[in-house]
Amino acid sequence: MNDTNKRRRQAAWVCFQPHLAEDQLFKAIHLLERSYQADSVSNLIAYISKVCSEFDIGPEIRKSLYGRFHQLMTEDTDLQMDPLSTMLEQNQSQPLPKPVQRRPAPVLSAVERIEERQEAMASLPAHTVVFSDFMKQLTAYLPEKNALFEVLMELAEDKKTGARENAGPISRWANKPDDFGWAEDLDEKALAGLVHLVYTALCEMLGPVAADECFHKAIAVCEQKPEARQFSPSRFL
Repeated sequence: MNDTNKRRRQAAWVCFQPHLAEDQLFKAIHLLERSYQADSVSNLIAYISKVCSEFDIGPEIRKSLYGRFHQLMTEDTDLQMDPLSTMLEQNQSQPLPKPVQRRPAPVLSAVERIEERQEAMASLPAHTVVFSDFMKQLTAYLPEKNALFEVLMELAEDKKTGARENAGPISRWANKPDDFGWAEDLDEKALAGLVHLVYTALCEMLGPVAADECFHKAIAVCEQKPEARQFSPSRFL
């Protein structure tokens, strides 16, 4: 038995038990076993977002679950109950379907899309290009980007953060997560403010340690890009 998979089931049960009925809990564990067994932060976030969407768990609870799940997976505490054993005992376990094999997109159309994006980015200022690359690297850890945008909007609308001016850019970004044309009119200071807001959001979702890890990895990748010779991503920090 894979101890990590067992721990993941146990953490899921502890996190969702206060919010789901027993039959819903079993469905959540089935979903985990079927589709979310990769050992990564992005997989954890995707799983929690999926369960919360499936069972109408609100954004405030969802936000707290990101950190709680990550904490349970990393801390050295004994979680004795294994949901899989309970499911088998109650004869509620069903054979897991084989993962659906998606047909890859045509290579030519993928290349064309990359070329179009490269042409569009070439006309943007260096700090905008670096910002867009930086955000793409960060959000690569978050397949469920809607969760990030929800937290960002909450932070932007909170008077305590003093970040109300970011609400418009965040809204435009959320409408087209891979299109950063909206950032062309923003100067370095405004983009740095957005970077700090994203960091705050990731800290709320993942905790400071995981957020720092995501940022360091993203910076390391961006520093290899040609645009980084004109504008270092570290200038946003």
